[in-house]
Amino acid sequence: MFSPLSQTDAIDSDCSGDPEEALLSDIESLSASLSEKFEEIRMIHDLTASLELQDDPSETCHELLEQLIVCVKCQTLVIQLAPDEDECFGGGMQGIGKPIAVDDLDAVIRATLQESGSETDEISTHPALGSPETIIVNDSPQEQLAGRRVVMLPIARGNVRLGRLIAIRRRSDEEFGTIEIDLMRSVLMVLALHLINKRQFNEMQSMLEGTVRSLASALDAKDAYTHGHSSRVANLAVQLAIRLGLSDRSAESLQLAGILHDIGKIGIDDSVLKKPGKLTDEEFDQLKQHPVLGYEILKDIRPFRHILPAVRHHHESWDGSGYPDGLVGEEIPRDAQILAVADAFDAMISDRPYRHGMPLEKVREIFTDGRGQQWAADVVDALLENQELMLAYAEQRPFARPDLLPGV
Repeated sequence: MFSPLSQTDAIDSDCSGDPEEALLSDIESLSASLSEKFEEIRMIHDLTASLELQDDPSETCHELLEQLIVCVKCQTLVIQLAPDEDECFGGGMQGIGKPIAVDDLDAVIRATLQESGSETDEISTHPALGSPETIIVNDSPQEQLAGRRVVMLPIARGNVRLGRLIAIRRRSDEEFGTIEIDLMRSVLMVLALHLINKRQFNEMQSMLEGTVRSLASALDAKDAYTHGHSSRVANLAVQLAIRLGLSDRSAESLQLAGILHDIGKIGIDDSVLKKPGKLTDEEFDQLKQHPVLGYEILKDIRPFRHILPAVRHHHESWDGSGYPDGLVGEEIPRDAQILAVADAFDAMISDRPYRHGMPLEKVREIFTDGRGQQWAADVVDALLENQELMLAYAEQRPFARPDLLPGV
């Protein structure tokens, strides 16, 4: 890198050669150094921009290797992730470049560790996979390293060891240099942070799914007669969303909202909720509070905030005669419009203490009459135009989307 000349250096330079040539040489050196640093920053930026918490760690590692091998000349690049108890990372290896047999790679790793003074390969100790330090072997008499230069770097965040990177090049290639090592370290710091974030994301996702299951179980225990209603409504709402061209993110929200749309019924008296006959006006007024109760139950749980409009407004009517807020037409949130149709359909086809499920022809007639009056016209059309979908749900064999909310 370029560094300012001392007075002595300047005198020596004047005596030994042309100062102008020396300056040009220093400028070229600085330019090369800046170019290499720019490549490092650009690569880290591109990698960071492409990372998604939902991505499989093996895919993330492979993408990283594809970018890294462009900047670091290697015969073979391998990332080995440590197995973990929650299987977030899954262990295993990803490689790029010239293939290398697992046994051969293990031999290279052991020989590299021995060069660093470690007598054992730490593959079996999951929390400390590989050496805690960077190991550089540019020249070794060991048979396993013959004709090879090897660098092994840890993938770690604080005291958490996540794996290692093994870079192998031919002995005929130049030695691994400081700039290349720094680049690999920088990239692995980004990878380590991403993997830690992914682990935390998975833990939060698991906690969220556990919360959803607990709330759904609590409602089922409250009103066992409608057991399964929420799951069916959620699945049907997702199918309608797909047919309406909504995004996967919207479908995921509807899956969650469908499961929890009736959670407010936990606050309704059993005498009202389980009454086999017609409700009085007072009892119906109490039942109509369940969307608001559901909203109040969920509003302080941050991961559920995006589904609150659907939970509160799934009983609104297109003509404004619904509850709890009497919204009209497009004032009704889109997710609530879809959920209202799915909820009404399942209520019509399901047996209740006071009646049997309706035949599909009767259901079709009710929806046709209520199209653009009680329900959004395009959502009703998405249902009525799919006879196979209606029949499947009437026979209680829904088109499940388990990928949207696993285990719920």
